Amino acid sequence: MKTKMTLAAILLGALVSSSAFANTGTINFIGSVSDTTCDFVGEQDGAQGNTIDLGTHTVDVVNAGTTPVVDFTLVGKKANGDVCEIKAPNTSVDISWVPASGAWDAMGLQNTGTATNTAVKLMDKNSNVFSTVRDTVNYLPADTVGGALPFKAQLVKTGAAATAGTVISAAKFAVAYK
Repeated sequence: MKTKMTLAAILLGALVSSSAFANTGTINFIGSVSDTTCDFVGEQDGAQGNTIDLGTHTVDVVNAGTTPVVDFTLVGKKANGDVCEIKAPNTSVDISWVPASGAWDAMGLQNTGTATNTAVKLMDKNSNVFSTVRDTVNYLPADTVGGALPFKAQLVKTGAAATAGTVISAAKFAVAYK
């Protein structure tokens, strides 16, 4: 009897201790150390904000793969309003992107809107696509004009035929001056 009670106590202890560790997860921390501190905002066609307009396109245009590539920049401003620039000769800046809604898929940022089989292809200055395996790009002084860091985006289909609806994607960026 004593053995059965001891065995029951051990099993109960194992169950309690294993359930205490069942709630696990991952926290991602980002940051940087820099000589330059700037606030960044997106800019498209001279208008600054946090939304890049990829336009409205027919299902036929999206399925044909002929939606236009949209140019935009990240513009950094210092607290006094001056533009943040990459200073030559030894300074560069890394920009990293991670999905803020959805995730990366084979074509880009997943769409969380109502259009199916669509994504937002996010690209760097040389049209290289960001993805789970490539989320950071380095810019040198020659890559910028007035501190503006150039990027591109395009609404694309993800393989199967796209259907009509909204396209909503978001990405977070981190800028590290080196």
